[in-house]
Amino acid sequence: MKTIKIYFILFIQTVAVCEEAEVLPVSLGQNVILPCYSPLNAPVALVEWSRSDLVTPEYVFLYRDERSYTSFQHLSFVGRVELRDRHMKGGDVSLSLRNVTGNDSGIYECRVSHGATRRDKRANIRAEPIRVINLEVEESDPKGKNPNHAALGAVLALLVVVGVILVGLLKLRKHKSPTGDGSEETLEQLRV
Repeated sequence: MKTIKIYFILFIQTVAVCEEAEVLPVSLGQNVILPCYSPLNAPVALVEWSRSDLVTPEYVFLYRDERSYTSFQHLSFVGRVELRDRHMKGGDVSLSLRNVTGNDSGIYECRVSHGATRRDKRANIRAEPIRVINLEVEESDPKGKNPNHAALGAVLALLVVVGVILVGLLKLRKHKSPTGDGSEETLEQLRV
């Protein structure tokens, strides 16, 4: 019963995070900035970008002691993430993510600490995230074309063909004139 309660609490926390997360759509293969700003006007000692759905390590990016650490970073993000501003001017701890893949979809949490960092194995800021972003990676056509645009083009082409046929029929009808006996004279008969 205790295990069920723990799972229920974790489920409620996950739902709460999803509801407050800002949705950020991005196309496959693009670069994206995950915005985050420190609320305090003080030097940043530690920056954590994480995703709870990643297996250990769950860090997308970790910065402490004035440098980033790839040893605590999930392998899928190594070489693809960095701070937008390495000097974090104005408290900007936004994360730049290059070459977005389908596996990058998820809930990203940004945490910041202004105090002295502990030199233990893991950073783990125990504060609430200051920014939560739901990154939604959208599949795109490999040629960069939207399939809806092709369908719209086909419909427009069909309308043009139907319009040309209608105009042709109207012109043909104007050239024909009815006679008293119900028969129609052709254009050749009018020329004679």
